[in-house]
Amino acid sequence: MQLNRFIIRPYVEQGLREEFGLGDTTGGFLTWDDDPSQTAQIYAKAHGVACGLLFADETIRLLDADAQIEHCVKDGDEIAPGTVLLKIRGRASTFFAIERAALDWIQQLSAIATKTRRYVNLVKHTKVRVTDTRKGWPGLRMVQKYAVRVGGAHNHIMNLTNCILVKDNHIKIAGSIKNAVHILRARAQHTFKIEVECETMAMVEEALDCGVEVIMFDNMDLDEMKAAMKLVAGRAMTEASGGINETTIVPIAETGVDVISVGDLTHTVKALDISLDVQDIKPSALRTIERLRAAGG
Repeated sequence: MQLNRFIIRPYVEQGLREEFGLGDTTGGFLTWDDDPSQTAQIYAKAHGVACGLLFADETIRLLDADAQIEHCVKDGDEIAPGTVLLKIRGRASTFFAIERAALDWIQQLSAIATKTRRYVNLVKHTKVRVTDTRKGWPGLRMVQKYAVRVGGAHNHIMNLTNCILVKDNHIKIAGSIKNAVHILRARAQHTFKIEVECETMAMVEEALDCGVEVIMFDNMDLDEMKAAMKLVAGRAMTEASGGINETTIVPIAETGVDVISVGDLTHTVKALDISLDVQDIKPSALRTIERLRAAGG
């Protein structure tokens, strides 16, 4: 997945509308008569994976088209306390207006990329492909999925249009897996694979009998999953899903499943500690950075 300014601009504009309103009643008044050029830097106060730099860049440029922005790292780079991500020269009023919005993009997207990188590294000794799910922030799914790719994982279904994924409620309405697959094969585009969510061995058998291309083991325990893998025996692509975390992902990957989809990549993240300071980095931040470096954190 690649981003460009045309794609991200509506997201950035909405963020600025939310933040800026009718104007900055603090910084705007301070620079009413005199709005001097200033320098600033956006920098890390934690270890992680950088992500969202173009969002911050676009946030700045929408308010100050003449701003000079130097990217010191790129999305996907490992960062540490004290790493400078962006150096900026622009109007003083610009920094007052964009600080929170620009940082929020980087903090949240870097958090997803950082967590994703941890998951990917945990199972890199296996052949499994780690993917996201659709769990997350409504209206921002594309942005979250971009951060997952930056972290080194893959994307699952993007929306209801680009995949046939037969879940429990579909099966209930159709009456059975067999009926659902029969209807879908008759009506859907020939270019689509069919994936079926299975909770039991009987459902796996039924899905295999229908010749589906992908079988999801939904919330199965490890022994059930191993048995299901033996039953499938290469006749379909396999996916594990449901409540997977950093503790459980390794034994699941070692069953030999092809894909593990993890909602935790996007639905529960802790923002990475990123700051913006005009002129020099403030003393309290320098103390924090030195303390983290000394502790190896």
